[in-house]
Amino acid sequence: MTGIGKAYGKIILMGEHSVVYGYPSIALPFKGAEITAKINSSDGEHWLDSQLYVGPLAKVPSNLANVSQLIAKLLSDHQLDQNLGLHIEVMSSIPAERGMGSSAAVACAIIRAFYDFIEANLDTDTLLAYADFAETICHGNPSGLDARLAALAKPLLYTKGQALKAFHFTTDYWLVVADTGIIGNTKQAVADLQSQHDSPHPTRSQAVNYYLHHLGDLVDQFKDQLILDKAQQRFESMAQLVSQAHHDLQALQVSSAELDYGVSMACQLGAGGAKMTGGGRGGCYYALAKSQEQALSLGQKLVEKGLAIKTWQVPFSS
Repeated sequence: MTGIGKAYGKIILMGEHSVVYGYPSIALPFKGAEITAKINSSDGEHWLDSQLYVGPLAKVPSNLANVSQLIAKLLSDHQLDQNLGLHIEVMSSIPAERGMGSSAAVACAIIRAFYDFIEANLDTDTLLAYADFAETICHGNPSGLDARLAALAKPLLYTKGQALKAFHFTTDYWLVVADTGIIGNTKQAVADLQSQHDSPHPTRSQAVNYYLHHLGDLVDQFKDQLILDKAQQRFESMAQLVSQAHHDLQALQVSSAELDYGVSMACQLGAGGAKMTGGGRGGCYYALAKSQEQALSLGQKLVEKGLAIKTWQVPFSS
């Protein structure tokens, strides 16, 4: 008996971090990278086989507590035979801890594999409930965006606590997604920003709220550009909004030296605009290019100049 589940990574175009505080965000499923989970029965103890850890599920390192606790909850909620061992294999082409939604994709893939394994129907609400459970363990106070992108595999205009809105658009432009090779720390970035947001010092809390609000405004302006007909879209306007969003994230101290340097150099190498994507403190950034040819050239230059360990080029459309 084998259960199989899959899920994709994600790219947050704009609105990371501010989305936690009720502002809108725009994000795309990133189908250039995916997670596949396989679950088989075994005679022994529960076993996890992944790129980050191979061994007994009971002894996973703390950075995989979301996986072990998710599986424990699934087993408990469905009252499976306590003598049944599970062999869980997780195969990933999503870089771990880079702000590309790997933890949410892992959770969704495992949940889907588990339900396939027990031959039960899985509705979206149940999938999201378990994914949110795992994401809370992983990130502390997640926005819920990553889980919804992994679960639905649709472009989303998302505001926490509001109904999900699919957000389809098309442009002639291209994105270059660049991996710095540095592990990000979404949980710490979220916690640090929360501390600043709740600071007893009005100068700090006021500044944080200003930048969060401004990010929300930028998302609205970006959305308005994206929904225009191609003939009315302005590359320079979109690129400027992208760069302004990165400036705000810098001010909120969720970026990092390698992200800032990569963003700056990408623009010097011809990108219209660039920004970090995801939780920050390492991870990935993206740059906006006018054409596929420019995107391919820029991606190659970023790797050659040591500004990324890997790049992906994808159409800037949903």
